[in-house]
Amino acid sequence: MMLTPNEVVSTLSKISKEIDEQATIVADIDLDATEKRVTYKREYYKAFLVAQGAIDLKKVTAEHQTIDLFRDAEYADSALRAAREKLKVLRDRLEVGRSLGAIMRMEWSNGRE
Repeated sequence: MMLTPNEVVSTLSKISKEIDEQATIVADIDLDATEKRVTYKREYYKAFLVAQGAIDLKKVTAEHQTIDLFRDAEYADSALRAAREKLKVLRDRLEVGRSLGAIMRMEWSNGRE
């Protein structure tokens, strides 16, 4: 299947738009993940400071009391990694498209001679 120059430009433009949109999504997810990590740490330290007993007992108590916040922070980090990976894939697609576009331009110019 041979693409026309307009189809190549259209495809590359679409991928570029997807990259812009994904970059915004990554920024939003990064902010959310940061907020969740800060919330977890704040609550962990609060729980640690009010817990009674030896240091190890205080740590376990604080971890137990903040486990849901820890889970939320881990999930947010996981979502951030996935969003960054999608952004990388989109950038790779754009690079492949550019390379193919260059090859096609050569073929088109050879066909005109």
